[in-house]
Amino acid sequence: MWKVLKPLIIITIFVVGIVGTRFYFLWRERNAPAVVQHQAMERRVTADDVVQPKKMYMNTLADAKALAGKPVWVQAGYTLDYYPYAGHRVDFAHHAGVLPGVTELSVKDVITQKTPENVASRLPHGDKQVFAVFTLPNDEKTYATAIGYIKGPDAHPSDEKYYCDDIFYYEDPHQLYKFWDASVWQAVDQHIAKPGMNELQTSMSLGMIQQSDASTMGDRTVRYDADGKKWAVTFVNDKATNVQQQ
Repeated sequence: MWKVLKPLIIITIFVVGIVGTRFYFLWRERNAPAVVQHQAMERRVTADDVVQPKKMYMNTLADAKALAGKPVWVQAGYTLDYYPYAGHRVDFAHHAGVLPGVTELSVKDVITQKTPENVASRLPHGDKQVFAVFTLPNDEKTYATAIGYIKGPDAHPSDEKYYCDDIFYYEDPHQLYKFWDASVWQAVDQHIAKPGMNELQTSMSLGMIQQSDASTMGDRTVRYDADGKKWAVTFVNDKATNVQQQ
């Protein structure tokens, strides 16, 4: 009898051992601490990111004329050429300069005028360019800067485009970014850069004519051309760590 039962007992013990081992590993797997996959760190949202400058989404000359009688501030620093305006004409023969960032303009009118082919402009000439006529603080003279272009007659244009949302702030940036330190605003208003400023602050100060050695904003070296004045600023974690005027 024992000779018959012994093989059965051995087989049973073997099977139970296999099943027990399987259940043990299943239990351990199900009760093991969960492994959390490390996710790529996302860029931290800053107070600057929360600010949403106003847009006017201009499509027509009538839309642009709504600027008349209102102040605007230069957003695209050192990109806007401006000229004297007198006798209802833009005086292209006497280039007045390039407008620095955050400069306040008191818009008096919006007009159209054909720009001579030999006058360089960052905006397309079209058949006519559209100009904002303005005065500057503490300056009684009147000037004009291009804000768009028109193809075809003013009344029935075949094509027109306005760049105001890209070149102007419609609200005082000093108020939009009032949480910036006074020392930062002093640098921006003086159009200089200093260590500790972030890229937005530096661009507002030194303008939009720039080249960079990388695409990651806040971690790169940017070279600025502020109307002929050259700057090189290195940013790490969106803070200027090395500032050189060249």
